[in-house]
Amino acid sequence: MNILIPFSEFGNYILFSILAGHVALQFVPEENKPKISIPKPILLLSTLGIIFFTLGPIVQVIFFFKEGVGLQQAILSAFTEFQVGKAWTFIGFMATLLWMTIYVQGSKYLQAFLLFLMFLGVGYASHSASLSFWSGLFSHTTHFLIVSLWTGILIHVSWFARNQSNWLKFLRWFTPFALVCIVIVLISGFIIMFSFVEPNNYMKSWVLPYGQMLLLKHISIIPVVAFAFVNGFLVKKTMKLSSFNPRPWLIGESILLMIVFYFTGVLGTLMPPHEIDLTVSSEGASPWVEWLLNKDVIAPLHIQFIPSFQTILLIIISFVFLTMIIFSFKKTKPYLGLVFAVNFIVALYAGLMLSISV
Repeated sequence: MNILIPFSEFGNYILFSILAGHVALQFVPEENKPKISIPKPILLLSTLGIIFFTLGPIVQVIFFFKEGVGLQQAILSAFTEFQVGKAWTFIGFMATLLWMTIYVQGSKYLQAFLLFLMFLGVGYASHSASLSFWSGLFSHTTHFLIVSLWTGILIHVSWFARNQSNWLKFLRWFTPFALVCIVIVLISGFIIMFSFVEPNNYMKSWVLPYGQMLLLKHISIIPVVAFAFVNGFLVKKTMKLSSFNPRPWLIGESILLMIVFYFTGVLGTLMPPHEIDLTVSSEGASPWVEWLLNKDVIAPLHIQFIPSFQTILLIIISFVFLTMIIFSFKKTKPYLGLVFAVNFIVALYAGLMLSISV
């Protein structure tokens, strides 16, 4: 069950992004985007899929309490007393209305309104909102909405475009839009993170599963920004000089965002460590971290960043991989850029983790 929950969160991110991209692109004039043809069944299944995938956190709550109060009472409590249950009911109702609106090709304004309410439902059920309702609701909803818009538009124009017309016009408005998205995502992401982990405890959190996923998420964003630079500036410059198909590079960026989504999905299933030393004492550190460092991690923690020659070399190699993404563009091989991006994540993660002393 613990393995399935992150995949349900991951599925949620993808489906919300598909719907967000579909709704957003309806407001873009035809001459400013390539011809996009996404089958209606995909949109309809996305709305139904959200109803199914948002059950993940509720199932987690039910399994946690069923031994103590019984299955029937656990189910009733999960849907009536917990924010995730109330949010699922609301999201399910809005998703049903959105399904009907898309099916009859209803107003794009109504589709946008219903989808926005669904995003609010996700924000209401978030860890951030449970900690500080209004600020948590706003920050999580904003973070999820902007990421979904950015990724959703990328998914539509890269996976479902039917021609190469209007690509330059599309990139002219999408590049500044993506830059604004990156800024908002970073700001809202740090607000969410600092509500759970204080800045001076960030490195200490790496010994816990939550901190591990947080670190991997942050590292994986860096190659996404590199691909965004390629798509926003290098591709646009190249298209002015020659006929060039930017779709493979946009597909690469969307795949990297899906990797970020997976780390975020796992992160959403883990309890944030408000007191790291206490969490280590009561639940223990991550077994993976103890294996990696070849020692037991016990509280109180005294974490220091002490890089060695080998770990510095790993970090340098990671940034060599990052620069190779740009060089792979010159060879017009986006799949190489993806390989370099994954290698960057692995090398930088290893270099940072092996540099800490507990």
